[in-house]
Amino acid sequence: MLRVVRGASIAVLAGVMVAASVTATSAAPKPKTERVSLSSTGKQLQKGVNLAAFSVDGRYAAFTSDDSAVVPGDTNGVEDVFVRDLRRGTVVRVNLAPDGSQADAGYYAKVAISANGRYIAYTSDATNLEKWPEKPAHAQDVYVYDRTTGRSERVSVGRGGASAQVSTDDGIAVSDDGRHVAFGASSQQMEGTPTSEVYAYVVDRRTGTATRISDHMPAEWTLFNVGMSADGSRLYYAQGHPRGGDRELWDVNLRTGVQRLVNADPGGGVTGWAGGMSFSADGGLLAYITNGQSAGSPVDSFLYDTRTGKSRMLTHEGKGGLGGPTLSADGRRLAYIVESPAEPGGGTGDTVENVYVRDLATGRTQLATPKHSGGPLTSGYVGPVDFGNKGRDLMFVSWQPDFVPGDTNNGFDAFVRHLD
Repeated sequence: MLRVVRGASIAVLAGVMVAASVTATSAAPKPKTERVSLSSTGKQLQKGVNLAAFSVDGRYAAFTSDDSAVVPGDTNGVEDVFVRDLRRGTVVRVNLAPDGSQADAGYYAKVAISANGRYIAYTSDATNLEKWPEKPAHAQDVYVYDRTTGRSERVSVGRGGASAQVSTDDGIAVSDDGRHVAFGASSQQMEGTPTSEVYAYVVDRRTGTATRISDHMPAEWTLFNVGMSADGSRLYYAQGHPRGGDRELWDVNLRTGVQRLVNADPGGGVTGWAGGMSFSADGGLLAYITNGQSAGSPVDSFLYDTRTGKSRMLTHEGKGGLGGPTLSADGRRLAYIVESPAEPGGGTGDTVENVYVRDLATGRTQLATPKHSGGPLTSGYVGPVDFGNKGRDLMFVSWQPDFVPGDTNNGFDAFVRHLD
């Protein structure tokens, strides 16, 4: 996220070296970087992708796209949700109605996938993905697709079966066993409160119960981010005033109910705003961003340990200002964005982004987004998504055409880097 070409032999006869080519009996080795947002025929998507997610086992990539050529028969003209089996190369459209018909709307703000790729959670404003007690004029809900059954289930159910009107900006998460799903939604729809605030909820799909988790929200504040550990034991959420200012980041032990403020300062307040969260599978480690604590940096990344309750700032070559912190499931590897001045004439702004991966146990760091011609990007932007294959693979997304040969779609693509 090495490769030895097998089948080449060299023979020496009568003092003369003769190179003999032998046909390889195995498939050609994988390139170090692969584009994974491809159609069912293996072709690039002319419209690219909008969102992407990567299963921990490294086998499945989920993504959204409004390209009609991802799978045959896509004629609804809207953005759809897909899952690709990277081992077999097959692609399945996820957001279908119970009778197999296409979704009647296609705004998909979030997508998440379980560790083994069985469950894909996504938000949708379609109204035909299930049979409603009374079909709404407008809906925005969270669904979970089960690859085993091939069906989607709405999990954000409001009072009387109505749409929960979920928040499209706050993230969703599904536990590895598919039982628990976390999201942000309207309290008026979920609970019948007089006013409509956005809170963090966790739904137990086995019991059908929905529990509000964010219980420390001051008046007029709203939810900004929500995420859950893969084992379903911990939930994190950020909240703040919609017009700006500080944002609180809370760590919730879902088994004990204890909540702890992550970005607290010694004076009882908070250290600015916080968000952009990523967790280890057991929730023991949390990586997040906050407004710049180091000189000249608009943002900084921190690593929070639930055992000690302390955070430490992350640096690259002694400097802060890192973005997009992303943890592997075992908490050993961390991916992050380093921003630097772009080369003159790059055409994409004054700065360039590259993604690096650090082994938190050994301290070893490697460039995860080299160009296929070698070396780091000299212009453009890139962002890490998820680790897979026990931290040996990293999914990232970018508009840049530099990572694989033949990238000519000028679109936003998802890639997997096979790491050293």
